[in-house]
Amino acid sequence: MFITKEVNSATVTYFKKSVLRKLLMTFSFEPLSNDNTITDLFRSVNHYEFDLPYEIRLGLFEMLWRFKNSLEKDELTSLYFWGLNQKYMCYFEDYLAGCDTYSEKKFDMEFGRSLAYKIYEPNASGLEEDVMEELKLLLCNFASEFDLSLVDKYTYGDIYEIMEMYCSEIN
Repeated sequence: MFITKEVNSATVTYFKKSVLRKLLMTFSFEPLSNDNTITDLFRSVNHYEFDLPYEIRLGLFEMLWRFKNSLEKDELTSLYFWGLNQKYMCYFEDYLAGCDTYSEKKFDMEFGRSLAYKIYEPNASGLEEDVMEELKLLLCNFASEFDLSLVDKYTYGDIYEIMEMYCSEIN
């Protein structure tokens, strides 16, 4: 299967507009609270930012695994495309370091195959683990955007505003 820039872009846009929005809502608000109760996990990640204690880090990964396991096939595929885009330069540099000198065409074909393998075999290729780590970083970044020392009626609007920025096509 040949993936064009347009297909990749459309898939990542779908991830941002649908899957990422769902993830941020799950992370931010308690279910059945009409989006007006911030989760304890969000508060904890906000408080500790990137220096998460073991229990919080474990809770974050458990939430991410539950979320990932609840995704439908198209949502999961878009998640993997997003993760591949996030780690593209790392994969490129790793591949370049371990490759023999090929012609440019052969290099592109072989590197493309290595990326396709990551999409088709996310567990065996390490993509799934990389994606989970990228999601953790994304949620830590998202949580660090807020001052939750005082939660008032404006806090929820602020959360939605930042959420829109994260889910926009430009970001």
